[in-house]
Amino acid sequence: MVGRCVYTNPFSRGDECKLYVGAAWTVDAAQADCAAVFPGAAGVFEPVGACDFDAVLGECSVGAPDADGYRLVSAGADAAQCGAARTGCEVFARGAFAPAGVCAMGDVCPEPPEVTGNVFVQPYTDCRDPLPGEPAGAGPGGQVCTPVIVSGCTEPDRRYGDYAACADVLTQRPYGVVAAPAPAGDDDPRLQDAAWLAESDWVKAQAESCACGCCHTTSMTRGGASGWDTEAGPLWIDTVPDSGLAMLAGLAPSESFGAVDALANNGFDRHVTGMPTTDVERMQRFLLGEHARRGLTAEDAARVPPFGGPLHLQRLYEPTACVEGVGVGPDGTLIWTGGAARYVYVLEADAENPGVPPNLDVPEKTRWLIDVPSDARGLACGMAYGEVPEGARQRVPADDVAPALTPGETYYLYVLRDVGLPITRCLFTYEGP
Repeated sequence: MVGRCVYTNPFSRGDECKLYVGAAWTVDAAQADCAAVFPGAAGVFEPVGACDFDAVLGECSVGAPDADGYRLVSAGADAAQCGAARTGCEVFARGAFAPAGVCAMGDVCPEPPEVTGNVFVQPYTDCRDPLPGEPAGAGPGGQVCTPVIVSGCTEPDRRYGDYAACADVLTQRPYGVVAAPAPAGDDDPRLQDAAWLAESDWVKAQAESCACGCCHTTSMTRGGASGWDTEAGPLWIDTVPDSGLAMLAGLAPSESFGAVDALANNGFDRHVTGMPTTDVERMQRFLLGEHARRGLTAEDAARVPPFGGPLHLQRLYEPTACVEGVGVGPDGTLIWTGGAARYVYVLEADAENPGVPPNLDVPEKTRWLIDVPSDARGLACGMAYGEVPEGARQRVPADDVAPALTPGETYYLYVLRDVGLPITRCLFTYEGP
């Protein structure tokens, strides 16, 4: 072990310590890693081999000890943070979590905490009167109806931020201000190409009609554009990185982000292109032209990994057997680990992993699904299978009781602290009463 890095996790806001335990670490490499321990965040490196927090939530072991493995120690004494610590370790760091302190003590099913922080707002449709001077909408009574979801779009030639709450969209994806690179200079020949400029303006308008604008159109954002900016001038497309351009053009997969059916999305479709569009051929023609203009090839695009990060990895997750006591017991009691939950699934053993709304969150072979509204407390385990606790709703089956479990059959328990944040994913065999 060459030392430790102490820092504040910008996502959990909690103190953490990273121990460089792998044999491949050198002091120089550890210092460099600590200096950029998170994007935009630096830690303090110290050549000591222990973390001296007064109280800890647990320890996360990542990687191989004979290579560049490391351990993350999360400080804290609040049991309400145990689920977040486990999720951060297992989902984002892809490590193994060992609970400690309050996370290793107390009730198996503690009382859910009050709702704090960012909670995923489920998709809904927002219908509003058109802005003064704009034509009547296609919705009831001439209103403009917009799906409020990160893959949603308002009507063409309108701006998404005028007809939907970007604040709710931002609960559904991480957002941070990232300065966009400067576009090409005034001598760029595209500025003299009227046809190109017209197409660029059309693509820009398409992006701004969709929830893309909540992060990538400065005037719609909470604090500034994230990575690329449709308002960076006529050559705004230059602010999109090469990998992002491949994704927007449909050359790199981004299915894990989800998609709204075009019939419910004001004609916008993102099943082919990463950018929702009312004209797939026209959108691809422009974006593929820009991809080629940069000297990029289909082979370059093929090397871009699927977009989605943890969302993509969760779709690939292969569950293993639950630890003893987790699952549906002989008396029908449902037990999970990791703290309060907002979504509880019981699926067939070979079901796909749940993904994000609106099209990936209820996979086939879902037997039972309950959840809670975004302004309600999470659920504590310990209810009976098929029971819907006060404040929760049953989504599957929509209009019937939960189907009985068959003794001797194996089922998949999938429990989320919030959308994209699983805390229990495992297979249990129901023993029956």
